[in-house]
Amino acid sequence: MKKYKIGIIGAGPVGSLMAAFLARKGENVFLVDIKKPLITAIEQNGITVRGIEESFNVRVNDTGHFVASLSRFNSELIFVAVKSNFLENLLEELQLIFNTGQKIVLLQNGIDNEDCVAEKFGADSVLRFVVNYAGMIIEPGIVKMSFFNPPNYIGALVPENEALAREIAEIITEAGLKTDFVPDIKKYEWKKTILNAALMPVCATTGLTMKQAMEREDTRYLCEQILAESIKVAKRIGYEYGKDFFEKCLAYLENAGDHKPSTSIDLEAGNPIEYIFQPIIEYGKKFKCPTPYLESLTRVLRTLEHRKREKSF
Repeated sequence: MKKYKIGIIGAGPVGSLMAAFLARKGENVFLVDIKKPLITAIEQNGITVRGIEESFNVRVNDTGHFVASLSRFNSELIFVAVKSNFLENLLEELQLIFNTGQKIVLLQNGIDNEDCVAEKFGADSVLRFVVNYAGMIIEPGIVKMSFFNPPNYIGALVPENEALAREIAEIITEAGLKTDFVPDIKKYEWKKTILNAALMPVCATTGLTMKQAMEREDTRYLCEQILAESIKVAKRIGYEYGKDFFEKCLAYLENAGDHKPSTSIDLEAGNPIEYIFQPIIEYGKKFKCPTPYLESLTRVLRTLEHRKREKSF
């Protein structure tokens, strides 16, 4: 199988874990992040992965502090592992160094991100990945893998990229992160976002962990209502997951860990929040399928975020 030069933008949990697993397999990996402490630590000590059966440490081929650094690596595949609210600015930087034939693989949560990239680079330049693992940075260069609910999914926007998507899926699977090719990647990004929407705003606005939110009657009720209205929106668009999908989602959420989702962590830290569930609200309005519970909690969350920023000044 061909060895690709893989540039990964974003050394947060998703990007660092992907870089570490691929590098351990022997792939050519170049990791970029604007946060210098992260990259400096990785340059000095490599990436240490914990939280799995056997911890490991590995070094990537090279690193950089800017998107422009990718130009010296001649990446064939560019994995984007930054939060979706930073995507627009990142694409502007990427346009300056992007070459014909390079492929962008989005490793992001959310809905329709790939369409934004396709508008700038063309649908034939974009592949979409649905990440089903998560982690947290313990300290620069050390990442804990919180969970992995295999498989991940990857899909292409145009038929001519399907063979490449299958090849990438095989490479990542062999690296230890089981990944499947799917012909309709949007159906899977919707499924992931529905699950995220049910817990993220509830946890962030209450300060509860995911486990606590599902154990308490009032917050579980909110999760159930958001889940039900999100499923209705997806169905209105044309994505159905079976008659027992609601029950399966609840079972999945009941097994959520006793830790906080990224939305809660960002709110508490004063970081910009990634509102990956906002498209569900917008699609609901467009197709006259209201999402009052999700929209209300999202508005509360935005208020809390604004207050946090005001206090920081």
